[in-house]
Amino acid sequence: MKTCVLLLLLALGCVTINGAPVEHGGMEPASCEDASTKAAAELALTKINQDRKEGYIFSLHHLSNAHIKRHGENGEVFYLTLDVVETNCSVLSKRDWKSCDIRPRENIKVYGQCKAAIFINKVHRVERLYKYSCVIRPGRVHGGCPGCPDLPRNNEEAKVQKTVTHSLEKFHNQSRPANRFTLLKISRATAQVVAGSVYRVEYTIQETTCPHSTEAVTAENCPPMDCEFAHKGFCKASLFQPLWGEGKVDVNCEIYEPEASEREKQLHLLGVETEHTHDDAHSHSHLHEHEHSHGHRLGATPHKDPEGIVTVLPALGQPVTLPSFPDVPAGGPGVGVTLPLKPDPQIPGEMEPTIEPFPTSVSAQCPTKEGGDQDVGTLFANDPMFKPAA
Repeated sequence: MKTCVLLLLLALGCVTINGAPVEHGGMEPASCEDASTKAAAELALTKINQDRKEGYIFSLHHLSNAHIKRHGENGEVFYLTLDVVETNCSVLSKRDWKSCDIRPRENIKVYGQCKAAIFINKVHRVERLYKYSCVIRPGRVHGGCPGCPDLPRNNEEAKVQKTVTHSLEKFHNQSRPANRFTLLKISRATAQVVAGSVYRVEYTIQETTCPHSTEAVTAENCPPMDCEFAHKGFCKASLFQPLWGEGKVDVNCEIYEPEASEREKQLHLLGVETEHTHDDAHSHSHLHEHEHSHGHRLGATPHKDPEGIVTVLPALGQPVTLPSFPDVPAGGPGVGVTLPLKPDPQIPGEMEPTIEPFPTSVSAQCPTKEGGDQDVGTLFANDPMFKPAA
C-alpha cells in the first residue's frame, strides 16, 4: 500500500513540475514570447486569411494564449488565441497580412479574437491548419457632427446603392474589361458630413458572362460567371454630394486572378498537362498580374481545408442575439475535431494528430500586450469578451 501511495505522489509531482499543469493528456502551456510559438501564430493567421472567402484580412495585434501538444518525434500541435484587428485589404487579394494597414483613427476599427489549432513538423516541412474560430466586432459608434469620422450606413440606403451603381459603371467605362462585372457584396458603407456629404462604399465584384459591349445590362441577362476561372475584384468608391449641384463619383477597383488560373499556370511551368472546359464564351485574359502564395509547396499531398468560422457581432453595448461566445458549438465548450485515426498523408509511418478540445487555462507565460496601436489596445481593454482567456 505504501508503495502505491509513493508511486502516486511521484506521478503527481511529474505532472505539476515547474507549476505547469498538463491538460488533455500531454498539452502544456507555452510561452507567447518564444520564437517558434510566435512563428506558429503568424503562420496560423496567414492560413486563416487564405482560407476565408469574404471580408477583410486580419492583422495580428497580440498573441494572448498558447498551448502545445507534442505529436510523433518532431511534430507539435499549437493551440493559439490571437487578438486580431481588421485591415483595409480584402481577403480576395490574398495579400500577406503584414503588408496591409489597419484602418486609421478616423475609421471605425473592427477587432476580435481567433482561436486556431495548427500542426507543424519542421523536419518533414508540414504546416497544417486544422481548425479556427474567430469572433469580431466593430468599435463603438459615436454620434455624428460636421467633419466627424465616418459613420456606418445601411447597405440598402439609396445613396449607398447610388454610389455602387455609378462607381461600377465608371469602372467599366475607364478600365474597359473584356467582360462586365456585377456586384457581389457591399462590405462597408460610411458617410461623413463635410460641406455636403461624402458616402464611401467598399464592395466586391465578379465577372459576368456578358462582354463589355453589352447594352441594357440586367441581372437576368448578365449573370455572374459560374466558372472557377471567373475574375473577382474589390472596389473602393466615394460619392461627394455638395449642398448644391451634381455629385462626383470616384472609384478604384482591383481585379484578382482566380486561384484556378494561378494553379494552372504553375502546373504548365512544371510541364503538367491540364484540361478544363466550360460553356461560357469568354477569354481568360489576365487583367492584372497578382501575387498569390500558398502556405504549402506545389505538388505536396493535398489535405482538406481547415474547419473554420468567422462570427461578426454588433458593437459593444448593442443587442446581441447570439451566445456570449458564438464560436462554442451547441454541444458544449471545447469541442475538438473528432476524427478517426488515419495515416498522415505527408509523413510516412505516422498518424495524423488528434485535435483536442481547446485548453481551459491561460498560459502564465503569455503577458498582456504593451505598446502597439493604442486605439486597438483600448478596444480590447474595455471589452470583457476579449479579456485574456483560453
